[in-house]
Amino acid sequence: MDKPLLSARTTRRSLLAASGLGLAAAAVASQTGRAAAAEPGQYPVSATPRALVQPPDPFLGTMKPSADAATAGMFSPQVAWPLIPVHAALLPNGHLVTYGTPLDRPEQGGLVYDDWSPADGASRASHQQTPSMETYNSFCNGLQPLSDGRILMIGGNSTTATMLFDPDTSSEAMGPQLTTQRWYATILRRPDDRVLVLGGGDYYNTEAYRNPDNNAGVALTPEIGTGEGAWTQLTGAASTVAFGARRNRWWYPRVYNAPDGTVFGMSDDQMWSLSDTGTGSVRSLGTLPFTPGVSGSSAMYAPGKILVAGGGQAMNTQAVTATGAACTVDITGTTPKVATTAAMALKRNWVNLTVLGNGEVLASGGTVNGTDGGAANSSYQVEIWNPTKGTWRRGASAVRIRTYHSTALLMQSGAVFTGGGGVPGPEDNLNAELYYPPHLFTKGSDGVTRWASRVQLTSVAGSLVYGGTLTLGLSDARTIASVALVKLGNVTHSVNADQRRVPLTFSQRSQSLTVTLPKDKLALPPGSYALVAVDSAGVPSPAQTLTLRQNGQPGTVTVYPPAVAAGGGTATGTDPGVVPLASGTAVSLVPINYPGHKVRHYDFDLYLEPASTTSSPWLRADASFVTRPGLAGQGVSLESVNYPGYYLRATAGGAARVVQRDGTAAFAQAATYVAVTGLSGQGTSLRLLSDRTAYLRHRNFRLYAEKFDGSDLGRADSTFRVTSALDPMPRTAKVSLEPLAAPGTLLRHANWRLWADAINVRSGEGARADATFWVRAPLAGGPGISLETVNFPGQFVVQEQGGLVIRTPVGTTDVTAATFTSVTGAAGSGVSLRSADDSTSVVSATGNVVSFGAPGATEAARTAATFVVRPPVW
Repeated sequence: MDKPLLSARTTRRSLLAASGLGLAAAAVASQTGRAAAAEPGQYPVSATPRALVQPPDPFLGTMKPSADAATAGMFSPQVAWPLIPVHAALLPNGHLVTYGTPLDRPEQGGLVYDDWSPADGASRASHQQTPSMETYNSFCNGLQPLSDGRILMIGGNSTTATMLFDPDTSSEAMGPQLTTQRWYATILRRPDDRVLVLGGGDYYNTEAYRNPDNNAGVALTPEIGTGEGAWTQLTGAASTVAFGARRNRWWYPRVYNAPDGTVFGMSDDQMWSLSDTGTGSVRSLGTLPFTPGVSGSSAMYAPGKILVAGGGQAMNTQAVTATGAACTVDITGTTPKVATTAAMALKRNWVNLTVLGNGEVLASGGTVNGTDGGAANSSYQVEIWNPTKGTWRRGASAVRIRTYHSTALLMQSGAVFTGGGGVPGPEDNLNAELYYPPHLFTKGSDGVTRWASRVQLTSVAGSLVYGGTLTLGLSDARTIASVALVKLGNVTHSVNADQRRVPLTFSQRSQSLTVTLPKDKLALPPGSYALVAVDSAGVPSPAQTLTLRQNGQPGTVTVYPPAVAAGGGTATGTDPGVVPLASGTAVSLVPINYPGHKVRHYDFDLYLEPASTTSSPWLRADASFVTRPGLAGQGVSLESVNYPGYYLRATAGGAARVVQRDGTAAFAQAATYVAVTGLSGQGTSLRLLSDRTAYLRHRNFRLYAEKFDGSDLGRADSTFRVTSALDPMPRTAKVSLEPLAAPGTLLRHANWRLWADAINVRSGEGARADATFWVRAPLAGGPGISLETVNFPGQFVVQEQGGLVIRTPVGTTDVTAATFTSVTGAAGSGVSLRSADDSTSVVSATGNVVSFGAPGATEAARTAATFVVRPPVW
């Protein structure tokens, strides 16, 4: 079996992972053969084509675009974050590691590491935490991913200590001690895979600049090593110009691997070059035309060309008005060439500059005067710099201030993560927002703004070595204008060390690209990069992650964890009702060009028909389906809510129908789909697993499976919004109910009360029977359902005094108490069970206790009130 070199960890953080639902990559044809699908992980690139999964994103394609999104971009809704992300590192598997404060507390202290899986949405369940070792406090440290995937952390509140964190296994190990305290130091991974530690100072020595000639409390001498063996001081590179107390030059120096093999750095307004040969040396290279201080930012937008903008403070509490100035620094020659470029419209202390996939640079966050609060002092609006024109244009506005201790970096989906800020600051932001740049949207001739259609990189083959050639498969034959590698970010305090974008030479033949890698590792230092293709309309593809190695070994490509749905995500206030295709979730399919209609079955054929919550119970049930793991072992299948065992089945060129499963492999293939970003650039399209050129589409209000014809009408007819089901629970079916808050447990009755207990298919027969219920028509009539025990016929689940009991309902009161309304789960997936006559009361499971009453407002309470519909265990 094909196994990865490194796993892309997927846990039970979501129903998706718990159920095993995999939107695995379908086999992709290419000129060199048929790509083989694989489990998530990092694989060597070889002559055999590797099928690729598109990077997950919780909001991409599901939010309704704002009217100006095609010119300003747009932000996602604000999402809660378990901690303030003072530090952030993007991993090859698409996960984001952040840290900086304790969980749920705005306090300084790097005592826990959070791993966010975008494939699992944006709720708390998509996060997993690892407590820090007692001997290491990572607050305000330096961080750098190493060649083996571990993250090297140095200094911070633990000053001279170093630590190696493996996000794949959640393991930690202390490393060798540094010679000098390194609070606020920068780490740079060199082209030979050694790591260079630059700057930093004594613990909380932020006011060192007040005594500019006293360098006793700052680290003037760099240290170099592998991260595992002893550190070596570069005594010849000790420098007050680069790391001195004056203007706090030691504070997170901004550094890059230069084309000539040296290190180019900027400390405040000072430019310098460092050689790590022998004992090292530093050469002063002059000054910048303005003073970015410690609160400006920089980014290498093209090989050897750096944009510097904003800032002005010598420390974070200094009451200094920020600058909006910007300049470019060209380090491709023997001496830097500095040129002034247009200033930003907004003045920004603690701006974050982020290189985008198309080569533009995003400026986000910042405050005007010091780090003061208030709307007038806060730079909520982003700006985008165009390197060809040398000008900025304004974009969308965030909800929250992103200032000192905020982070921003480019995700593989093309969105920009922006989060944190505070401790100290005008706001302590335990939250984040994702920014979607304008090139991810398009405005049609009808005046409607939509998500842009994006080409996808579907396979890779060839030689991923320096000077090697790659063959990339494309999802369609549109013209590609550029291909580039963007270094995966690791950022803190507005510093993303060695952030760079490297264009690649390429040629195109229909749905195939031939890409040539640079021969020189100085142009493309070893590490992990986002591979992006930009089409002739300026729209970048979702990125695939390539990891280059300096020792001559073949590089790797990452097969991402399967997403809830490519282009799917969590429900948002912007586009209400959109839900993920998570296993066990009941959904309805809404055609984007007929928003009042739903896909429904009638006499086992599938039609579009107007349907809503006020429609008849039969129509609502006909228009509802339960998402199941793909019957063919990958992808997704859709089971009828009111005809359990009947699945949406289709073959290319024929009408789609609801057909009873017959257990054959042919049926499984025909009833399995791959959910991809909607062909119209929004929502979701369902591609046939059996034919990657065919999709479900409607025509004359019937549903068919047809090969995509490339037309705009075909794109629209093949795109659907996945919404909460009009009838989210099957009738006349046996089910088991798993509390979302306690995976591995099921609701079961014991001693005539309802409890949550650890039960599975290997449990005793009595326990399994206790955990299995018939879903019956509502005893009280009207909409809803009732739950009858399978082992005590006539006994139903009944609401009683804040709990749930099992008994035979007698009288109107009991009948009403035995009737529930099943709705989309309060946590955004699964189901919640509400009282049929009191919509404010829901069933909740906390630990083993099952209760009934008003739900709490916290995320934990919403999770407790959510259940996953599982196949019966008896």
